[in-house]
Amino acid sequence: MGIVVEKEPDAVCVYGMDENYRILCAVPLCHPKFLKGAEYVIEFDEEDCARVCVGELQIVIDYSRKKCMNNKALKCYGSDVWGQDVQIAWSEV
Repeated sequence: MGIVVEKEPDAVCVYGMDENYRILCAVPLCHPKFLKGAEYVIEFDEEDCARVCVGELQIVIDYSRKKCMNNKALKCYGSDVWGQDVQIAWSEV
């Protein structure tokens, strides 16, 4: 499992990836200008979860449950690998 943070011209996006570099889920954050100077922190725990913190934004990707969530009501998108229904409420973290 892995995390890719990609800066496009119009958005910064966080991707959950597998060992074959396939996208499992995606969370578009916002326009890059709103994250200028923000610190990016990525942590993995023993329970197959990754936490991505960018400024006040927090995203958790749960690889074992094939779900993701965030603290700011951002839309989480699934892939063909995980399916489209990957988002759960932040309160379930």
